[in-house]
Amino acid sequence: MNPLLLRLLGPLLVWALLASGLLSGCGEGTGVTLEPVVRDSAHVVIQEFPASVLERAASIRLAEAPGVRIGVVEGAAEYQWTRPVAAARLSDGGFVVLEQVPPEVRVFDPSGRFVQRIGTEGDGPGEFRSPVGLVALSGDTLLVWDRGSHRLNWFSKEGTLERERTLRDPGGIRTVRRVALSPGGAVLALGATTTEEDLGNRGRVRETWQVVPVTPDGDAGPSLGTTLGTERAIQIQRSDAGRVVSVNVQGRWWWGEGFAWPSRRGVWTADRLSFEARHFDLERGLDRIVRIMAEDRPFSRALIDSLHRVELDRVVDPEIRELWRADFEEREYPEGVPPIAAVFGDAAGRVWIGLTEPPPESLPSGELPAVRRWVIFEEGSTVDNGDTVPLQSLGSLTLPPRSHPLWADTEGVLLVRNDTGSDVAYVEWYLYVGG
Repeated sequence: MNPLLLRLLGPLLVWALLASGLLSGCGEGTGVTLEPVVRDSAHVVIQEFPASVLERAASIRLAEAPGVRIGVVEGAAEYQWTRPVAAARLSDGGFVVLEQVPPEVRVFDPSGRFVQRIGTEGDGPGEFRSPVGLVALSGDTLLVWDRGSHRLNWFSKEGTLERERTLRDPGGIRTVRRVALSPGGAVLALGATTTEEDLGNRGRVRETWQVVPVTPDGDAGPSLGTTLGTERAIQIQRSDAGRVVSVNVQGRWWWGEGFAWPSRRGVWTADRLSFEARHFDLERGLDRIVRIMAEDRPFSRALIDSLHRVELDRVVDPEIRELWRADFEEREYPEGVPPIAAVFGDAAGRVWIGLTEPPPESLPSGELPAVRRWVIFEEGSTVDNGDTVPLQSLGSLTLPPRSHPLWADTEGVLLVRNDTGSDVAYVEWYLYVGG
């Protein structure tokens, strides 16, 4: 059935057709069901897609070469990347990229030519410690979240600092783990209400994050709900007097982890261990769950052995290699490989779910993993009665190796990519072709 017709039918009729089986087999000639089972539970729309959406190629694909490439092996410093972590596109087609080292915003014209820097390292007005979030608002105002100073910074398109706000325990959040910056100007903070010290020497624990909206004045609104967050092994050493001497925090890539990315009306969240993404609306809280009904991939002996080989290949010192081999013997792997590596929301209102491909690779920033394959769902529009039209699966999109999307719309995707030969980071703009 035509996807446009599905959108026009409205959610209630679509759900009725799905229940009756009249929409089964709408796989564009594949002979398999690609439409989801849709449920409504306490005003939360739950869509359960079949595993076949993972194998269906997206109607869009990337051009063979980037239209714009920003980066050099050797050359001017403004074209060299150390830790690019976020980006946006300006109204004139230009690009802005947030670099962590040195901490600054770099502005480029539509052809990729450097224009200017915004911000510098420090604690003063307009300065950054560890910036991780960037969004371009109306009028090309740039909003930057600096995790190091817990500060929101608004800059004009000319680079002038217009205002700033410091977030202090928003909504009772003691440890802010993620901050989602909506293109509409909304800010959502995600984090735990307890600290590592509060947990004591608890060993392996899993955080529960509150999702809290923050006003431009820095005030926190009521919690929109909770989502699962970081899972870590925490060991706290104390002196004889009871004072904390050290806090040792360790994690594994196959343990639980929370992901978040802003949408046009809120924030998408995901957990590494569950094949689903959840959307929190700024007004209604949790309003959508997208789930893929795929079987777990087993953590086979062959996979474990290959992971060990990859780790040992990175080590030159023989003593360290032996320590790592001993560590292998103590590891406890789960039965299944975590299915999700990341979640991403684009400017067109779509949600991308990144698929895990072990062994995972980290980009230079350490903030973003390299994710090759993404399953994309188009966000439904809101109809007159406030209901939401179900999402549609656009299929699976493959990105270049060792890359991660920073920003995307209906025209193309801006991503950070590590060159497999030189190991140099590039920021590249790829146009979509084929759809």
